[in-house]
Amino acid sequence: MGSEFWIPALGLTATILLVVVGLLNFSVFRRQLKLARDQMENAVRQLDLARKQPDLYLIQRAITETSDHARLLVERPYLRPYFYNGAEWKEGDRASRDEVLAMAEVMLNNFASALMHSAAFPEYPVRGIDRSIMFHLRNSPTLQQVLFETFDRFPFTGLSLLCFKNETRSEVEADLNELIGAAGLDDAETRRRRELLDIFRTSDAPSPIDYAVLTMQRRR
Repeated sequence: MGSEFWIPALGLTATILLVVVGLLNFSVFRRQLKLARDQMENAVRQLDLARKQPDLYLIQRAITETSDHARLLVERPYLRPYFYNGAEWKEGDRASRDEVLAMAEVMLNNFASALMHSAAFPEYPVRGIDRSIMFHLRNSPTLQQVLFETFDRFPFTGLSLLCFKNETRSEVEADLNELIGAAGLDDAETRRRRELLDIFRTSDAPSPIDYAVLTMQRRR
């Protein structure tokens, strides 16, 4: 066979090889493109998860802070009536007075922490579990007593706790006036309580939680 045959044959072969190589390259490109797309989708999922993580943490924290006392009550069921059934401690009870008061402090501190987080982070879902705070404050004379006795420990959340405790604005004002007139207060604490009364009288917050926000803003 002469050159007239081999030259076109080689050209055709080269063309076929180029097409095959091109197809192979295209196949590799498609796999790389799919890999890149999968990596991008995975990165988006990771970013979305990272974005939601703080919210998930806050939800978990809210549930923990407003229900942690339940675990303690399971361990000490004889304390339950003081916080669910309106029982008041008296001599001869199985529970010691110190146990009841300590439990009340734990619950109030947890409620206050939940309110502080809600005031600082709008994502904090305490508005979904505020009924629990309201229930305990309205059904436990022990919690009410400890709240009054330790009111100075709740500089930012005390007003919110009083609002959860009471059903009407007049009852909240009566509590604040009683707290202002309590014996043994220094001038700074008396002024702070008067500020809370002023905040309450001049604000019509739609939720008790909003008073924690207003209190924090006033005292900054």
